[in-house]
Parts: sequence; structure tokens; C-alpha cells
Amino acid sequence: GVVVGEGGRPSHALRHAIAYLDSRPYLRPEEILFLEEAARYLFAPLGQVLADFLPPFPELRHRVRLYPGADPALLPKGLEGLVTWQEAKGFDPKLLDYLREAGVLQEEVAFKEGRRVLIPLEKRHPDPLLNAVLQVLWTLGQAESLAALARAAGVGVGRVKRLLAEGDIGYGTPREPSPAGEPLKPLFLPERPERLNGGRLGERMRFLAGLVAKGSHLVLFPEVSLLERFLRHFPQARPYHGGLSREVREALFRQLGGLIFATYGGLLLPFTPDSLVVVEEGSESYKLPSGTRAFVPPLAELRARLLGVPLTYLSLVPAVEVLEKPGLAFPVPKPRVLLLDLRKEKGYPLVGRAWALLRQVEEKGRQALVLSPRLGYSALLLCADCGYKPTCPNCALPLRYHKGGRGELVCHQCGHREPPPVLCPECGSPLLEPKGPGLEWLQEELRGRLSLPVYRYSKEGKDDLGPLLKGEPGVVVGTTAFLRGPVLPELALVLLPYADGFLYDSDFRAAERYHRLLWALTELRPGRRPLLVLQTYTPGHPAHQALLEGSVEVFPWREKALREALDYPPKVRMVKLEVAHRKEERALEEAYGLLSALKGVAREGEVLGPAPAPVPRVKGMYIFHLLLKGSTERLWELLSRLDRRRFKLDPDPHRFVGLLED
Repeated sequence: GVVVGEGGRPSHALRHAIAYLDSRPYLRPEEILFLEEAARYLFAPLGQVLADFLPPFPELRHRVRLYPGADPALLPKGLEGLVTWQEAKGFDPKLLDYLREAGVLQEEVAFKEGRRVLIPLEKRHPDPLLNAVLQVLWTLGQAESLAALARAAGVGVGRVKRLLAEGDIGYGTPREPSPAGEPLKPLFLPERPERLNGGRLGERMRFLAGLVAKGSHLVLFPEVSLLERFLRHFPQARPYHGGLSREVREALFRQLGGLIFATYGGLLLPFTPDSLVVVEEGSESYKLPSGTRAFVPPLAELRARLLGVPLTYLSLVPAVEVLEKPGLAFPVPKPRVLLLDLRKEKGYPLVGRAWALLRQVEEKGRQALVLSPRLGYSALLLCADCGYKPTCPNCALPLRYHKGGRGELVCHQCGHREPPPVLCPECGSPLLEPKGPGLEWLQEELRGRLSLPVYRYSKEGKDDLGPLLKGEPGVVVGTTAFLRGPVLPELALVLLPYADGFLYDSDFRAAERYHRLLWALTELRPGRRPLLVLQTYTPGHPAHQALLEGSVEVFPWREKALREALDYPPKVRMVKLEVAHRKEERALEEAYGLLSALKGVAREGEVLGPAPAPVPRVKGMYIFHLLLKGSTERLWELLSRLDRRRFKLDPDPHRFVGLLED
């Protein structure tokens, strides 16, 4: 546990503290204040916020024994071994409580020491033979053991032991290898802006280098892949994220300062940086999928304000929420975009002009990416005679068709599987046709009509892209997971066979998310932008027009005006209340019960719903939503009228479907 304060009335449910594991407070008053304010912003218990943002603690070693001099006859049956030190884990907690209350149980609690490795401590050694071993360790960075270092240096273990005895090497926390890369020349600005947008990726990195050139700074990233991409050009930065070992994170937590690149957990690091920088503040990867379900950028703003340090948002496309902050937008190279109108062009799933461009890639020995919005072979099977489509028995969703082997129908939410019917169960027609091309369908088409090698890249399966990374020609068929993948050196074409599949979603942020995706695709190959080809039924969509204009701000400003007219975020805050039950009538009854509790308290326009969720049944549960709108203070007033056990709360909803990632 973490001590966050004292006071309040005693509770019989609290146990006595056995030991204090830290010689000083784990968190400063500044972090406690942030946690309390974050809990208020998120409408969440303080403990839940702590659970979301604390790093994992080391494992505990807990030993118990009977106090020396105490009569062993006091030991209940089964605890006879406690006359000597024993691990507490193997004993009944109730029996140990009995001995505690009697005052005869001696206990020791401490953190288990983590893995230790050999690290160099001195630069050189006067003895040439020992110096050679020391330089090998400097080259390696660390060694697992004395024997491992001896093998690497080609010497006996005795020489390594001598280095250890003389203090030239020692044991320390394992270090993560730093990614290789070249430091960037900083670009300095006359004044620090609150947001920086546009420009090329390399330019934004140089602006970041200027912002963090002196002092200590905390830079937040939405995901590890982007953090590591930046880290290659900032050798002085120390990473802090969930992909690192517990020992590495714990060591950084204890010794803070300098430049730190972190994911969301960095907000609770106990130090006061000179500034905070939030990279790509609109990314949905900042959304925590469970716990408080927090969206991190507003909490970063809260943290900076409480610490009294400046905060800068750094992104290609500004989020609608930060548009009004004073800042700078730099010109971007105009994207190379081709819109193919599916209402006029012929061909399925790829139109004629798309095939012509792929053949150009083939002829010139270049590389292409074909982006699919879905896995499997097709979105569904559809009877051409009666319109029947196989549907999941647990979810209100059509079953995805996977063609591999004998074929299979799969629900990507609950995992239900069944063989595809030979004939339509409704009318007996044999005309069950796949609709909505998925990743497998596109792979099949490309392999059948191109001589280029075709690779797959999705969260569920990644082919070896080694040949492509060496510059060899080929085509990758992938999902948006490719945006977190490697950079292809000869990428010339990015093709979306059904761009609208990324656009149409059941929430008000869908268009903004799609606009951000399109701009991210233009940066898949830094230095030279590939041709972006969109097959779409809506070529006139404002997101497409903004891309053709080459402006990263036109569309967000348009979205902001639309949301203000509707009293939607960021004009007001919105929270989502979700009720679910295996019986539809019970779920609906619960939802209307919440509405009744707000009657006479909520003003007009503050409550939307209840209404079925966009996908009204998932994993056998019927789902209904209520949306509350208002300021944080007003939402507290409304939520105080409700029994929080009756619903799930999302304090900053970014999606309303709540399905697993496709």
C-alpha cells in the first residue's frame, strides 16, 4: 500500500501496519495533490487512480516466527514449524492473526532484491590485461555474471573477480539498451508555444530538441512504438514505460531528473520537471481501457498546472480540444492524394485505376501498403436471394467469414465459431456470398494478380518484413497496426480499398479520428511522401478536402464549430453511463431507473438517453447508455444522485461501441 494521508475515523476493516518498506515517503505532497485532483476530475476513488498510475512494486519477502522465548505450546496445530523463520505465504492467515493478537508473532517484511548484473564503474584500469576486460564490459554495457563476462573477454574468472574486488566493476540494476540513432540539431523558438503542429516529423523532433535542450523535462507519448522512434534521436533521454523490466522502472522512479520519455505512468513520477510535453495529444492510445478509463492529456494539463510548469502539445494534427491554445502551425508538404469514387469506378474489391497503380509499383520494383479496416476474409456472408446473414448468438453482430481451411465463421468479440452453412438456413439458396473484403480477401486478390511477394501485418500476425526493410519490392496487406510498425524504405503507394470503413463509426469523434489517420499515413515514409489512394463513396468528405488542401487545421476547426453548435465536447464535458444485463428488460429497467433518479435535478439537454448501445448486445449482455453533459462541477452534482454500483462510468468517452480491436 501507499500512504496518502492520515485522519478520519478508525475502521475495524483496516489491519495494523506490519512494516514500512520505504525510508522516506514514496510520493511527495505534489503527487498526492495531483492524485486527489485527478480522482475528482475522473469521478473515481483515489485508490483506483493510484492503481492505474503506480509502477509495479517489487515482490515482497514476508517471514514469520514465534518470538524467541515464547512457549512453543502456544502454537496452534499446523504452525509447529514457526519455532524458526518461515515464509508467511504457506500458513493460514487466520492462524497468523491469532498469534498477532496474542503478541507472540515476530515478522519481517522487505522487498525482494531484483535481478542484478555486472556494470562498469571505472573508465580504465592501469593493468593492460584487466583494462581489456573492463573495456569489453563497457562495450557490452552489462554482463549477467562473472562467468559470462569472463567468456565474453576470453579470460579466466579470476581476472573478473579482481576487477570486482578493486571496485572497477560492480553489481547494479539491469539497463535497457538504447536504440541507435543520430542526435538532432535543435530548432529554437523565441517563445515557448502551448502547441506546435504541422511540419515534417523530423522538424517536430528538432522543435522538441529545442524545447528540452536544458534542464529536466517529462515528455509523454501515447504508445511505446512512437516513444522508441523518438528515442533514437535523443540519446540523453531515459525511457519509462510498461515494456521495460520492473527493475529498470523502479530505478528510474527512485533517481529522477534529466530528460524522461514516458507513457501515461510518467505523470506520477515524483519530481518537478522544468516542463511537460505531450506528443500527439489526440491519439486514442492515451485512453486507458479499464480502471478509471482516463484519457491522459487532460490529466497532463492538470499535472502541469499543479506543478506550475509550462506544457506544450506537439503533434502533426491538433486535437479539437487544444485548438484555442496559442501556438504555431508549420506548413506541411502537400500530400499526394488520389480519390477514387466507388460510385463511378468499376472493379471489386479494387477498381481498375488501383490495379494500374499497383502494377506500376511492380514494374518499378517499389513497395506498397494496402490497408484493410477488418481481419478475416469478409465482414459477413449474405444470401443473395433473401438477405439472410449468419449472426453471432451472443452478440448483435454478423459473423466474420474466415476462408482458411474449410472455412469458418468467427465472432471477433466473444470468440464464437461455427462452420459456414452450405445453403441459406432461411430460404435454402446456395447463393451465400462474402461481402466486405477483409485482409485475407485482399491478400488472395493481390497474390493472384501480381508477381510481387505479398506480406501480412496485423496485431494478430506479422510476416517477416526483412526483405522489404532491405529495399526489396513487395506489398504489405495490413491493419492500422502497421502505423506502429517498421518504416519501409521504398514505400511508394498507400491504398485504402474501402476508406469509408475507417470513417463511419458510432461516435462523434469518428471523423476527427479518420482525419488524423489520413495524415498519419502521409508520414509512413519520412523524407518522401507516398501516393495515398482512397477508394471511397464520399470523395467530397471534409476530411478528404482538408487533405487535398494540405492543411492540418482546417478540418479540426470545422469540427469544433459543429460540436459547439451541438453542445458537445470540448464546449462541455460528457460522461457515459453504461448498464448491462443478460436480460434486455432488466437492462432497460436499470437504465430508466438512472433517468428517474435524475428527474427534477437534470436540466434540459444535460441527459441524453437512455438508448441501446450502437451494438446493443455483446457477449450475451444487453447494453444501454446514458450520456450526461456539463461542467465537472455540474456532473458531480448529477452523479451524486446516482448509485454508482448500478453502472459503469466512462469520464471521457472516445468510442461508444466498446468492441475489441479488430
